[in-house]
Amino acid sequence: MRKGYSRRLFYPTLLFLFSSLVVGQSYGQTSLQKKQAQTIISHLKSGDGNYEYRVGARDTLMDLNGDGYKDLLIEYYADSGTGLKNRVTVYLYDNIKKKFKPCEQLSSLANPTFYFDKKIVVGYYVGNGGGDATKLKWKGHRLDTLEHIDIDITIPDKVAIYTLTSTNYQTKKTSVKTLQVMALPKEYNYWSYQPLIKLETP
Repeated sequence: MRKGYSRRLFYPTLLFLFSSLVVGQSYGQTSLQKKQAQTIISHLKSGDGNYEYRVGARDTLMDLNGDGYKDLLIEYYADSGTGLKNRVTVYLYDNIKKKFKPCEQLSSLANPTFYFDKKIVVGYYVGNGGGDATKLKWKGHRLDTLEHIDIDITIPDKVAIYTLTSTNYQTKKTSVKTLQVMALPKEYNYWSYQPLIKLETP
């Protein structure tokens, strides 16, 4: 086969494969899943087309648990609470049952950071009265807890003291740390939240 003819076949094929990835046809995912996702979205929105009780909500289809099928992700900012409260609502796609199902573990996790290469998700919430932080790892459609940090805040003599009680569920060990300035391990991205859905630019 001539080189020029081979290239003419190669580049259209490459373009087709790239387009398939962009529109979300991974592992046989079809327009049926998109219709199911749109039905879920329509139920979550009010009559004016905006999400109810969700500030600045944005949605997309994205593979969150690494199974090759795109899940429904809705990012928003919660309207109650005293701490930083970036939130998500997630519906995981179950290819066996051919439908989306809600992921309560992620939907209850504030300020989540996804580490796709490690299949790990971390999140935290710290309000005026304290809070917690959690590290989770995907196991199919379920998230196993690797670490949990309870955050207690006391204010003796008008100076805040932060007591962090960390439990490692792999080693079964618990440690306690007292801080004068609130901080979490770097992977939690404390006060450095980055959304997965990029903000649209004009």
